[in-house]
Amino acid sequence: MIRIFPLLGAFFLAIPLIEIALFVVIGGRIGLLATIGIVILTGIIGAAVISWQGLTVMETAQRDLAENKLPLRSVVEGVLLLVAAMMLITPGFATDTMGFALAIPPVRHALAKFLRDNMLSKVVVTSSAPDGRWHGGPHAGEGSGPIIEGEIIDSDRQGPPGRR
Repeated sequence: MIRIFPLLGAFFLAIPLIEIALFVVIGGRIGLLATIGIVILTGIIGAAVISWQGLTVMETAQRDLAENKLPLRSVVEGVLLLVAAMMLITPGFATDTMGFALAIPPVRHALAKFLRDNMLSKVVVTSSAPDGRWHGGPHAGEGSGPIIEGEIIDSDRQGPPGRR
């Protein structure tokens, strides 16, 4: 299993170095003012795109809740849009590229599906309602069946739960 923290550490170290290199190379070719203009313009365009895409994701989540379904896809895509927004407001060419890629619905859908299939498959959602049904929509009590309680166990840690 891949350890996520060393990977994130390398990512957060590599991104500023890549951005500095891109600023130097691109700024040397097109000039300082053009480089600054592009960074500002991509931030403005990115904010508009993220706002528009965010509304679409919210509408999907509201529709899922109205149908008494958990809006898992919308939540994952909403988090990806938040990541895209953070990348777009961060000055730089590499982060803008990644942010715009996440703002494109087919790219975001594919990444969300990958995350749901590979990382979120062990997450269990439970309800504390006495009848064991999901009470998320306007038709409370019309859940999809009983809730099966479970526990998430990190297989990388040793020892029984509570003694880590």
